[in-house]
Amino acid sequence: MITIIRGTDAIDVAHPVFLMFGQPGIGKSTLGYSMRDVLTLDFDLGAHRAANRRDTVQVATWEVVAALLTDPTILEPYAALCVDTVGRCLDLMTIDIIETSPKLARDGTLTQQGWGQLKTRFRTFVSQIRALNKDLLLLAHDKEDKDGELRIVRPDITGGSYGEVLKNADFVGYLSMIGKHRVLEFSPTDRWVGKNPAGWRPLTVPPVEQATDFMADLYARGREALGTISERAGRLTAQVDTWRQTFAGMDTAAALNAQMPLVKAITVPSVQAQAAKLLMDRGETLGLAFDKKAKRFLEPMPAAV
Repeated sequence: MITIIRGTDAIDVAHPVFLMFGQPGIGKSTLGYSMRDVLTLDFDLGAHRAANRRDTVQVATWEVVAALLTDPTILEPYAALCVDTVGRCLDLMTIDIIETSPKLARDGTLTQQGWGQLKTRFRTFVSQIRALNKDLLLLAHDKEDKDGELRIVRPDITGGSYGEVLKNADFVGYLSMIGKHRVLEFSPTDRWVGKNPAGWRPLTVPPVEQATDFMADLYARGREALGTISERAGRLTAQVDTWRQTFAGMDTAAALNAQMPLVKAITVPSVQAQAAKLLMDRGETLGLAFDKKAKRFLEPMPAAV
């Protein structure tokens, strides 16, 4: 069955995906344990170093993940999964592809088709978790790349999978030390990548003993923010549709000219721009000339007798 979501409908994002990256040892794993009812998939095999540790599965081979996803009852008690780290997760996924599909590798390295398979497998992995109605947190170490003279901090994720991970994430935050405080920044800058649909300011992360619910609260705020964004987008689409219907019922230059001050008075830039284009498109459809200097449509000349 196909469900068409109208442009005026809000889209509910019940389980957003967060990607958080930062230096080793800054406390990413510990923050992962601050999610609500979380199970951590410990790909890095470093959970023993984290504080506030909760339920954990140490993942040494991809077969462990496959077994978890094959039997959903194992994951039923958990509201969230934390992948620690996504870089090592992709490494194990790569090893599994090479072992099960040798033709997709050459000299121990994925071929171009193999990289495509890796991106597809990761996309499927995220989709499977979302289908189980789980929140998902992807943790990654950071790495510094050069972009001309600039040095940019990015998640340490292999090759073409980097773009795929960022596409799947609703929020991307960089965790760093500023003075004596850990700060989580979602807005991209010329120094690091980010994704901040909620428009959050930099967040100061409390000390470990006070941050036991930090990510659980952040996910709740993320859900609310994405819902608000979707609802607002639906309202704006409805406004544009109203203008479209209004212009469609007009067939004279005088009628369209009377709408120009109203369109100019629209206070939302995106709606104003779309309404102005719809007005011009309607005039073009009617074959009306437009006087750019006077900024008005011209009535057609009467046909010669």
